[in-house]
Amino acid sequence: MSAHLSADEVSSFQENGFYTPIRVYSETETTELRRQFEAVETRFGPDRAKLHITDLHLIADWAWDVVHDPRIVDPISDVLGSNVLLWSLNWFIKEPLDEKFVSYHQDATYWGLEPHDVVTAWVALSDASEATGPMKFVPGSHLEEVRYHEDTFGKDNLLSRGQVIDRDIDENSVVLSPLSAGEMSLHHVRLIHGSTPNQTTDRRIGMVLRYCATHVKQTKVRDTAVLVHGEDNFGHFDLLPKPETEFGEIELARQRDALTRMQRALHSKDYEED
Repeated sequence: MSAHLSADEVSSFQENGFYTPIRVYSETETTELRRQFEAVETRFGPDRAKLHITDLHLIADWAWDVVHDPRIVDPISDVLGSNVLLWSLNWFIKEPLDEKFVSYHQDATYWGLEPHDVVTAWVALSDASEATGPMKFVPGSHLEEVRYHEDTFGKDNLLSRGQVIDRDIDENSVVLSPLSAGEMSLHHVRLIHGSTPNQTTDRRIGMVLRYCATHVKQTKVRDTAVLVHGEDNFGHFDLLPKPETEFGEIELARQRDALTRMQRALHSKDYEED
């Protein structure tokens, strides 16, 4: 069965700024991916794992396979075009009965990627039912300009700076995006979105893959990426290879360098006087 989106599904994404749900993995596959992810957490321990799970595809073969999986990349290429880079892989995890949340925001406000031909694939490795605080989207908000965001650094806010958008949100217009384990949603980099706390007794594990068209530039730093589809004829990013040795020293050093560059982009305000 084709993983590509239909013309109507692409049109829906273009109109609303998101498309959901898309079945990616079977129950058995999803269980195995969760097992492998949680094995990485166990390997490094709770403190170090927070560092190494970001851009995990640079040090673990199974994660490299995920970011290249046609069931994810084909729908991405349907909305971005045939030449696609993976910019980063991250995780949004809400522990059972946690207070963590994500304030309403637009990713484009702080990523530094321009033009905004950038799409996030949010893959659920556990059920993201309404009670878990799944993502909620403001339809059509990707057609707006990037708005001012206030950095709150709220302790329970999962965003890197606790940024909150300066815009009134009509909750009656918001679309909730619950996902079953193994499903994903796609959303545009300018789409306003957020989520509420997890009220269940299981972890809510979201694998977050950020893709962009190859003509996109990082405006803040010389950044890294991985070519996942087509060709890169622009050279705006340093392209990184598949890990030869899982968790090898070279691979870990490459991951550290990629994360350093990305963090400098995400927190560019902190470096303005450098």
